[in-house]
This record gives sequence, structure tokens and C-alpha cells, in this order.
Amino acid sequence: MKLSPKQNEYIRNANARWNLKVGAVRSGKSYVDIAYMIPARIRAVSGLSGLVVILGVSKETIERNVLQPMREIYGPALVGNINSQNKAMVCGEMVYCLGAAKVSQVSKIQGSSIKYCYGDEVAKWNKEVWEMLKSRLDKPYSRFDGAFNPEYPSHWLKTFMDTKGLDAYIQHYVIDDNPFLPKEYVDNLKNEYMGTVYYDRYIIGLWALAEGLIYPMHKDALVDDIPDIKGDEVTSYCISIDYGTMNAFAMMLWELHSDGIWYNTKRYYYSGRDTGVQKTDDEYLADIEKVLDYEVKIHRACGRKIETIIDPSAASFITLLKKKADWSKVHSADNDVANGIRETASAMKNGKIKILKSNTEWIKEAEGYAWDETSGEDRPIKVNDHLMDATRYFVKTKRITKIRRVPEDSLTFL
Repeated sequence: MKLSPKQNEYIRNANARWNLKVGAVRSGKSYVDIAYMIPARIRAVSGLSGLVVILGVSKETIERNVLQPMREIYGPALVGNINSQNKAMVCGEMVYCLGAAKVSQVSKIQGSSIKYCYGDEVAKWNKEVWEMLKSRLDKPYSRFDGAFNPEYPSHWLKTFMDTKGLDAYIQHYVIDDNPFLPKEYVDNLKNEYMGTVYYDRYIIGLWALAEGLIYPMHKDALVDDIPDIKGDEVTSYCISIDYGTMNAFAMMLWELHSDGIWYNTKRYYYSGRDTGVQKTDDEYLADIEKVLDYEVKIHRACGRKIETIIDPSAASFITLLKKKADWSKVHSADNDVANGIRETASAMKNGKIKILKSNTEWIKEAEGYAWDETSGEDRPIKVNDHLMDATRYFVKTKRITKIRRVPEDSLTFL
């Protein structure tokens, strides 16, 4: 088993009650747990009283990030699947596998002693889950291992890590701590995050404050014209909508071309606040169909529908679309703001989406779309952000920025 110097250091020194690895993505934080620490910790407490628990954002992320990689190393006989009772057999021990995004999800272990707990993506947990866990690691031999990427400096987990006298071993990672990653992959990742808060967090592993413009790279997404193409070179259409009544209503039409790039070719923008006239849902639908006249006609003619991604809070307009827009296939947008912003920034930087320079409303919003530096959290200032939201809904829901993979011989060191 090949391990990096940083991973070997963790194996030698991680003997505290709390053993935490924080830092860059793809730096090898999780692999040392999957390949060595989790099996070793479970064997060490075998036969002792208390529960073994794996906590993550959800059962699905636990399966994807922890159990499946372990299964590839040790096989299904030693690493089982999560059953209907949220349990899995791992290295001969029954292990609770629970989502930690909501405190209600871990009520099954409340009041129980925990002899070993592994935590995946800890910084994304509900704080109450962490507070509950602190009181449950109550055996002399209880241990916790956890790995995560840093977030903003006032985050509750950073506050915990800074506690004086804490029985903890804390290790910090930068992306270059993983010597097994190809240089081209690392350089590309650094370039994609350059100039944003995500470079500080995901490349050099800092608890960095989100400040300034959210999309300083927005000019990378601008083009003078859409490439001249034949109709059959548009392989897919999609529209994204940020719904507003007195606030602005924003719609963007996206075309996927054969070059693999999504181009925003048409848009609709109306602000009842600016005009002083509020429109009804039926009027908005009529306006959209007028803008999308060609696309609606060709989809009706061939019996196909345009995927429509819309603000999930727009209940009345979603109902109207489903009832009257026979050309539309409606999906509620994935409204994960933090990850949506990160993925949208990456899509702009790596050329996955393109916006016409003639879309002055979009450019104006991007130039003023900034982090709220007074909030203490990763929160955009909610002013003039409707086209920004429509763009984020599209990128996040369609998964435009897919997880970058590395060659198979490096995957085990992620």
C-alpha cells in the first residue's frame, strides 16, 4: 500500500480523542481513513461496549465516499451495504451509517455510548449533530476520525478546533501533499479556482472568508457571437427561470452545441419593481412563449419537450407550466447555493457555459454580485441577482461542472 508522507504521519500520530484532517480537495485526507484507520479502529474496539458509527452528509454520500471505496479494497464480505435500519456490517462489526445534515437523522444514537465514529465531510454537518456527538464519545477508548474541506473562519467546527486544551490531533493538507496526482490535473484544478475563495479553501486548505466579487472570472464566459452552426448541431435545449412577481423574473435559454459548450442564446427579463407594473403568471408564460417562438414550434412539431429548470419556490408558476405549457418538462432547481456558486464559477472558468456580450443585464448583475462580508457565512448579497440565480440553477441542476477524475492509478489516493 503506497501512502504519502502526510498519510503516514497521520497513522503514527492520530491517537487523540478527536483526530481531524482539514484541507484541500484531492489531497489524500480520506484515503488513509478508508484504507487503514477505519478498519484498524474497528478492530481495536471489537468486543468493547459502545456503538460504531459512520456519519456523513447523507447515507448516499457515506456509500459513495466511504463504503464503496472500502469495498473496492476489502471486498463485499468485509464491507457490506447499508440496510433499511441504517446499519452495515463493516470489518465484522455492525456499524450505524447516518446522515448528519439534520439533527433528526441521528436520533437513533442519541443517548448511546459511541466507541468509534468516523466522520465524512464534517464541516457540512448540522451543528447540533456535532454537539450531540461530543457527549456520546464517553468511553476511555472512544475515538473520532474525520476529514473535511475548510469553510469560512467563523464556522462552528473551526471554533471547536481552536478550543484550548482540546484532546485532538489536527492535520492540515494542501493539494500538493498528494504526490500521486498528475501534474496536469493539479495545474488545471488550480487554474479553475484561481482568484476565488475556493482556491484558498480547496487548493491551499485555508479557512478563508468569502469576500469581494463572487464571479471575478465572469468575463471568461462572455462571447461576441454564438458560433454559426446547422440546426442539427444543437444537441439539446434547456431553460432556467428565477421567478419573481415584484422582484425581477428572469429566464435564460441554453443550447448545448456539438462542441460540448452550453450557450445562452436568448433571455427574458422583467422587473415589476422597476416598471411599477406587476405581471400575472399567465402574462409571464405568454412573454416566454413569444421569446421562445422558434424553439417552442420545433419541439411541438417533433413531439419533444424543452427541459425547464425553475426556482423551487415558484409553486404557482410551476403549476401553470405543467397545466398549459405542453412544450415544457418542468424540474425544480437544485437550490444548493454554496455548491451551486462553486460549480458555476468553475463552469465559467473552464468554458462550459458562454454568455453573449449583448446580454447587458447579465453582465451588470455579474459585475455587482458580491459576498456579504458582514454575515460571517458564505452568503451573497441578495440584490440584483436574478440572472445569477437562473444561471446557478442551470449549472447545478444539470451538473454542468462534473467532478474531475484522475487516471485510475491515482484514484486510490484522493
